[in-house]
Amino acid sequence: MQSLSEISAWTFGTIDQVLSGASASPAISKNNRAQSKIRLRTAASIVLIAGLAYGTAMGCYAAVANQRSWSEQWLQMLFSGVKVPLLILTTLLIALPSFFILNTLFGLRQQFNESLKAILMAQAGLVIILLSLAPITLFIYVSVSPMPQAYSLAVLWNAVAFGSASVAAQLLLQRNYRQLIRQDSKHRVMVRIWIFIYAFVGIQMAYVLRPFIGSPSNEISFFREDPFQNAYVKISQLIWSAMDLWG
Repeated sequence: MQSLSEISAWTFGTIDQVLSGASASPAISKNNRAQSKIRLRTAASIVLIAGLAYGTAMGCYAAVANQRSWSEQWLQMLFSGVKVPLLILTTLLIALPSFFILNTLFGLRQQFNESLKAILMAQAGLVIILLSLAPITLFIYVSVSPMPQAYSLAVLWNAVAFGSASVAAQLLLQRNYRQLIRQDSKHRVMVRIWIFIYAFVGIQMAYVLRPFIGSPSNEISFFREDPFQNAYVKISQLIWSAMDLWG
């Protein structure tokens, strides 16, 4: 049975590999199929565990702000905890088939497993960065709770947290792709295509899965009313409304 120190060493070592991109840098010839599966499972586990942890912190706003009791807020915390890894992994699964076809058309199919590993490691990095921001999230919840616009500020902070983590994840993805780009420059184009596809799908998925924080003035629910709306239609409406306001 592993000791606590061994588990801690393995955990921090794995986190260091994900954030440094070291797990994606060795030559493909040194990675057999079994090793690839282990690494993919490890990255997926990180997304599940760290995403669940940050989502739970994200969903405790109303309790931390003393607008609901913890016994009333636990369901929102559970929903939010499930939604963060669900958002990341569902977006990945929706975007992946088209990316696979494009890799095949570009003649990069033989290296697709390495591309997938680089992508999943970047997603693991995203949730690790998010989890590192959880103490700040809780601190902000406590700090803004006396303010009348506290919920809006909580939403704004989480948007900043997700945006910052997403930018950092794209930098990790670029780093993880270096070995592939050295082998074939077409991977440089493919990674940019992937970022576009993933962002396009991710924005819609985030809109469908809301609320992630849960307004204290609304009943707790997994989805809002009419969840399957188009995020880009709503964004367009907001832009037009803003233009009319300024006009």
